Amino acid sequence: MDNQASEGSIAYVEFENSFFPFISFFSHAQIEYELVGSGGKSFQILATGKPRQLEVIYNNLEIDGHPKGMRHSLGWKHKGENNFIIIGRNGTYTGNSMNASNWMEYNMESLGGRTLRQISIPGSHTAGMSKLDGHSTYGKPCNVLTQSYSVGEQLNLGIRYLDIRPVINDGKYLTGKYSLIQGSWQGGNGQSIASIINDLNVFTKEHNELIVIKLSYSLNTDNGSDNYRRFNQTEWENLFQQLDTINHLYNNPNKDVQLDQITLSCYTNHGSRSSVFIIVDDPDSKVELGSRLGNGYFMPDNLNIYDENSHTNKVSDMIDDQIWKMSDYSHRQYFLLSWTLTPSTLQFFKCKPTVKDLADEVNIQLGWLLYRKVCFLAFPNIILVDNVKDTDVVSMSLALTFKIMFK
Repeated sequence: MDNQASEGSIAYVEFENSFFPFISFFSHAQIEYELVGSGGKSFQILATGKPRQLEVIYNNLEIDGHPKGMRHSLGWKHKGENNFIIIGRNGTYTGNSMNASNWMEYNMESLGGRTLRQISIPGSHTAGMSKLDGHSTYGKPCNVLTQSYSVGEQLNLGIRYLDIRPVINDGKYLTGKYSLIQGSWQGGNGQSIASIINDLNVFTKEHNELIVIKLSYSLNTDNGSDNYRRFNQTEWENLFQQLDTINHLYNNPNKDVQLDQITLSCYTNHGSRSSVFIIVDDPDSKVELGSRLGNGYFMPDNLNIYDENSHTNKVSDMIDDQIWKMSDYSHRQYFLLSWTLTPSTLQFFKCKPTVKDLADEVNIQLGWLLYRKVCFLAFPNIILVDNVKDTDVVSMSLALTFKIMFK
C-alpha cells in the first residue's frame, strides 16, 4: 500500500506463531511511503518472518551519503517500538542509517549556527557503568551496571553528554554508582577515569564533535561502607590533574559565560575540530575550580541546567513527570529530560528487573511518544538514557531539533 509520510505514522506488525517453520520463513509484509513535496522520493518498510526483522529500502532516495536503493536493517523489538526516522530538507536526507560517530560534523551546515539551547543532544546516564570493578556487599552487575558499552563505544553511537560520577577506591579514580540504602552505601565501580580519558582522546582525534561532561556525586569509598564521603579539595585537584590530559578542552576567558548561548560551529570551529567542556556540579563537596574556571572547566551557573529525575520505577509515572517538567521548565532553562527509572529497594536486592531491563522498558517508548509532545516551548536539550545500545537516541535528538527548526 502507498502512504504519504509527513510528521509520522505508526504501522503495527505482528508475526504469527506457527507449528510449521516454512510458514514464517515465507511470510512478509511491505509498506511503501512517499515523502511529501519531494518530487516522488520514496522508501519501503519490509517485515520478514525469518529472522524476524524490519528493513528499510530507500528506493530512489540518497541518504547519509549512501546510493539509491540501499537496504538498512532496523532489527526487531518484541512488544516495543522500532523507530524509523528520516529527516530531510532541500533534497538532503539523514536518519537511522547515519554514521552516528560524526553526526554533528555531518549536519554542521544546518546546526552550526544554532546555540546549544536550540539543539537536542543524546546523553548517557552514569556513563562509565558498563563494567564492574569492585563493589559493595550487595552491589552486583544486575543492580549497578546501567550501560552495555564503554564511553568510547557510546561516543561512536552518537552520545554527546556524559554523566560521570567519580569515586576513589583503593586510591584509584574510577566511575561509580552508589546509593545510601538502609544506612549503608551500596553499589559498585565502573570504568576508570584513565580509560575514559583515553576513550575521549581516541575519539576526538578522528572526529570533530562537541562533548559535554558533567561531574557529580563524588564519593571516597576508602573509609568503610558507613563513612563514604564527598571529595575534599585535594582529591578534586588530583582528579583534575588527570582530566587536564583530555585533548581539545574548550577555553573561554569570560568566567560568567553562558555555555548554552554559544553556537555549535563556535565550539567546533565550523566542524574542523572537537571541543570538550566539563561542568563540575558537586555542591556538597564545596569544590573550587580556581584558575581552571573557563579553561575547560565550568560551574553549574555557566550552563543553568535543569536536571531532575523522577525517582520512580513506574514507567507511566516517569513519562508523565518528565513531560510535565519539560513543558514547565524547558522554555526557561537548559533542560535535561531524564528518561530513566529508579529501582525500588526491593528491586535492588532481588535484581528483578535489572537496571538494564528497566532501561529497555522505557527506551522502546521514547520515539513516537516524545516526538508528539515536543514544540518550540517544550523541548529537551539533552535526552538522558540508560543502556545505550543503538543510534535511536541520536536519531530522535536530531529529529526533534529539525522539527523545531523548520516549524
